[in-house]
Amino acid sequence: MKQVERIQAVADSMIYLFIGPFTVIGTVPLLLIELDLSMELPRFASDFTSSAGYLLMNLGALLAIWCSWLMHRGGGSPIPSAPAAQLVRAGPYTFVRHPMMHSLLIVGIGELLVSGSLLMLIWIPVAMRAGVLFVSTYEEPVLVARYGNDYLSYCQEVPRWLPKWTRHS
Repeated sequence: MKQVERIQAVADSMIYLFIGPFTVIGTVPLLLIELDLSMELPRFASDFTSSAGYLLMNLGALLAIWCSWLMHRGGGSPIPSAPAAQLVRAGPYTFVRHPMMHSLLIVGIGELLVSGSLLMLIWIPVAMRAGVLFVSTYEEPVLVARYGNDYLSYCQEVPRWLPKWTRHS
């Protein structure tokens, strides 16, 4: 990948990060938590759940960074419009096809545990359903068009959502 294309891919990744995942695990949760507080809804957070939540948030962030690094190493970015030159099958992509979605879920559950927000309890399934629709109606068709039979074979070997804990070659 040329230097200009690499810079553009990084810039596109940052735009995608702030429009997509940052909104899902940043902006909307902050607004919901504030609304939850203003409505004086009951909270279920404790020192233990907060500690567990911060741990999950960090683990989810590390997973996202790992996935992003693998994509950049493959000459692309995590956004579907600028995928790696070759299909990434390493690391977490060995066990599940969409580990970035898992990272969002892990961070979201962490936020839920830290905040104890009832509105976050509603938001997480809504956000994940939107992610499932995005993957099935946009991302996977784009990947099939880009990688063809290689991606179709990958789909046969690696599950979309529930990890298969055995490695594939």
